[in-house]
Amino acid sequence: MKSKIIFISVYIALCSTTVFGQAGVEQYYYVQGKQPVEFVPIVSFETSNNWYTEARYNYEEKNTFSLYAGKKFSGERKRLMYTLTPIVGAVAGDFDGGSAGLNTTVELKKLFFSSQSQYTFSTQDPMADFFFSWSEVGYEVSSWFYLGLSLQHTQMLHANTALFEHGAVIGFEFGRWSIPIYSFNTFDNSRYFVLGINLGIETSKKTP
Repeated sequence: MKSKIIFISVYIALCSTTVFGQAGVEQYYYVQGKQPVEFVPIVSFETSNNWYTEARYNYEEKNTFSLYAGKKFSGERKRLMYTLTPIVGAVAGDFDGGSAGLNTTVELKKLFFSSQSQYTFSTQDPMADFFFSWSEVGYEVSSWFYLGLSLQHTQMLHANTALFEHGAVIGFEFGRWSIPIYSFNTFDNSRYFVLGINLGIETSKKTP
């Protein structure tokens, strides 16, 4: 309950902000067999000069909160558009430590690629240090529907073990709302689904 209160409070704060920028609120639900549904909220904010902050819960580990900061760099060459956002942050909860990562997006006409990668280290158990990346490539079928392929890669650095989870995604967009639906490990017993309900918020400064 405490985590939900924190999430709602941050959401209200972002909605009421009066500075130039944009915010995002993402809620992901992990569904696997008869196991309890896990929720992963993510709140982000970008200022008008491209400084970026992001808060997550249950992302790096269950019952764990993380806060990141960085700056977004974007560019365009002909019809190819890209953004690179290096971030660093702290992780606290069942997993305590720090993290550094890179968020990447590339768009070429109706094709798109996105990737979120990070190195996360533990201050309590060095054996728990890991590298994680979530990448996807897709195609925008229409203004409200897209589909693609996705891959999650987890590398336990000191144990030298790797986990690759292949998946597919379909998504729906309605105005500021986006609803992606993922299926991972679709053809074996470890299959699970991820449902996202995401909202983009444009903010602006009040004119005198």
